[in-house]
Amino acid sequence: MKTLIEKWTPPNQSSFISKQYKVKTGFARSAEIAMRTHEEYEISVLMGCSGKRIVGNTIENFSENDLFLIGPNVPHAVQPDNYKLGKVITLHFLRNSFGGDFFDLPENGKIADLLKEAQRGVAFAETDIPFFYRKMQKIDRLRGFERVMAFFRLLHTMALNEQRRVLSSRGFAPVANQQTYQVVNKIYEYIINRFADQHISLDEISAQANMSSAGFCRFFKKHFSKTFTSFLNEVRVGHACKLIQQTDHTIAEIAFASGYNQLTHFNRQFKRVVGYSPRAYRNELHQQS
Repeated sequence: MKTLIEKWTPPNQSSFISKQYKVKTGFARSAEIAMRTHEEYEISVLMGCSGKRIVGNTIENFSENDLFLIGPNVPHAVQPDNYKLGKVITLHFLRNSFGGDFFDLPENGKIADLLKEAQRGVAFAETDIPFFYRKMQKIDRLRGFERVMAFFRLLHTMALNEQRRVLSSRGFAPVANQQTYQVVNKIYEYIINRFADQHISLDEISAQANMSSAGFCRFFKKHFSKTFTSFLNEVRVGHACKLIQQTDHTIAEIAFASGYNQLTHFNRQFKRVVGYSPRAYRNELHQQS
């Protein structure tokens, strides 16, 4: 897995960057997925594609649309499934782009809270994404004063949105140095490529990180704020949710395809992560549709 440390430089006469492009030009193929980190805050919206989103210590599936906000130096990546139809808009800005104390003003208190949450990554409800996408399209078309005001209205609306959720668990902190970042990348790459393998060995993934099993467990808990087993189950259950949404496979087939060889264990982990049994989750989806 590649590591890209990015630097976004606003064009002349602009305090932040707005960029609009197709998914196939903005993201590499799955075999070339790259983890990214940069000093800027980032707002990204993806329309018309599904895939996996990695932010901090979470890997989640998204379907059709996705919108997330991240803070400085938070490792992240997007792995789309569809490279033909997807559209992307990104905004990048520094906290001091508008003056060092701007977001500390009392009137900006809600936005300051949002930016604090962004240090763990923030996602928004799928039903709200088209609304925010239109606002970001408008920002991309505007220039000068109106562009800045539309940007502040976007942040304010996001800050007031009650359906947003923080992605990474409490205790997660942005990666401190490049050496640690490289190790974290190796772990992500191993999990993404192997989560469906029913025989993942702690010794094997520890070797990937050049650590003993005990040292790896300590490293993982420190930098991911959860155990490796919990994290792996969350990724597997997330994949199972996607299969339930998009296929008519049996629950047993989905369990096997997600890395579980015992249906009872799969049911237990699924309910722990999602709050429903797999069958109840499928029934809920059918009722909604």
